[in-house]
Amino acid sequence: MESETIVEDKENVQPHCKEDHMDGDKEAILGCSEVVNREEEDIDALVEENMKNVTVATVGNVDSGKSTLVGVLTKGALDDGRGKARAKVFNFSHEAGNGRTSSVAQEIMGFKDSGQQVIVDRLGASTAASRNVMWQQIVQQSRQLVTFHDLCGHEKYLKTTIFGLVGLCPDYAMIVVNANAGFQRMSREHLGIALSLGIPFFFVVTKVDIAPPNVFEENITQLQKIAKSKAVGKTPMMMQTEDDVLAALQDISRGTVCPIFCLSNVTGEGLPLLKLFIQRLPSRLYESGLFKQPSAPAEFHIDDIFNVNGVGIVVGGILRAGSIHSNQQLLLGPDKTGHFRPVLVKTIHYKRVATDSIESGQHSALAIRSLVKKEQLKKNMFRKGMVMVDASLHPKATFEFKAEVVILHHATTIRERYQAMIHCGIIRQCASVKHMSCELLRTGDKAIVTFRFCYHAEYLNLGETILFREGRTKGLGKVVEILDESSLDEHEASGKR
Repeated sequence: MESETIVEDKENVQPHCKEDHMDGDKEAILGCSEVVNREEEDIDALVEENMKNVTVATVGNVDSGKSTLVGVLTKGALDDGRGKARAKVFNFSHEAGNGRTSSVAQEIMGFKDSGQQVIVDRLGASTAASRNVMWQQIVQQSRQLVTFHDLCGHEKYLKTTIFGLVGLCPDYAMIVVNANAGFQRMSREHLGIALSLGIPFFFVVTKVDIAPPNVFEENITQLQKIAKSKAVGKTPMMMQTEDDVLAALQDISRGTVCPIFCLSNVTGEGLPLLKLFIQRLPSRLYESGLFKQPSAPAEFHIDDIFNVNGVGIVVGGILRAGSIHSNQQLLLGPDKTGHFRPVLVKTIHYKRVATDSIESGQHSALAIRSLVKKEQLKKNMFRKGMVMVDASLHPKATFEFKAEVVILHHATTIRERYQAMIHCGIIRQCASVKHMSCELLRTGDKAIVTFRFCYHAEYLNLGETILFREGRTKGLGKVVEILDESSLDEHEASGKR
């Protein structure tokens, strides 16, 4: 890392108390000790509290009713059949204009201790300010939260959907199927990605009120065959009663069953069973292997950047390890040159609610400022793949890494110098194949492959899952070795000898 002049922060950092936003009547979980000096029982209590937030990614073919379903579930009002519910979910006006999701939208459901859903008063137009107020009311009144990531269905936005499934680390995938159209090609793509990443999923068949009975039966039979196929290997379960839901919940996190719900967003048929199922879904926060305990060094993966008037740069992302509190110093990077710069976390928002600290597994927004003398952070300094980590990790960026890969689909053969788009957590960059443990690769083949990023060095961890694609070619792998600059020089020197 280049030598940089660092301004020491001379403000007195006072101990902070983190309030329990899930239950206003409870005492503060952390007490008034500093986060870095928490005792083990505090961490255990916090992990238990963290388990009450479940994330569900909504995927499926275009026009299957994903955004409408998310709007009906989270807003507590049925659709009118003309896009009323989905308009409350979209992020941009052009999405509402053509009815097609092109970005990742997030919505939350809250449940009380009694299991009853928290429904706040309608606030009129769906603006950023009204959503902030609504989220704050839901968080304050809820004991349990379910977060939905509404992903894109059109093939044009497949890279955004893959980013949502790989980078946002959902606990479950809800695959929405149109009862009229059946299981279409993009739904197969999304199913294949969920299977590759090991994300448990369930089917939701929408528009059952307008589907002809014979077409509906054919499409349900098709779904059951897909679930039982050798590639999927799950037991399909039709959800018709509460007993069916309770039985499916016991095995869903293990991935042995595939629940199938049939509902209508207009009439409300089948919605109560789906809400009961979603409310009781167990968290997979540490079972998935994507997150480390709150006692580990902090590692925050940035997936969005904002420039807020009067605040400055705000980064949104997910905390994959450790904990972060206000006035904590972290290293931000790697930038375009592969270096990390020190920054200070000013304020933190979790679920659009101000808080003093966050823990591993929580998706949050952090207001930050640079600690480099006379430097001001700007939006153009950020790019996809950047992280904020604790200085104790001594982070380094790398251009090359080795991965153990399996080719899921390729029309011909893969050789050296082949290029593909790499998805690894929040990283999304083109990389070329530099070396392979065999001469060529075809569908179903396995090998150790050395990749080199084409444009920027990235921050990687051993054991991370990678997904690479190029056209309809898809492959899956796991990082087994990270080649830093010193090992690269040795490798090239040995090659010259």
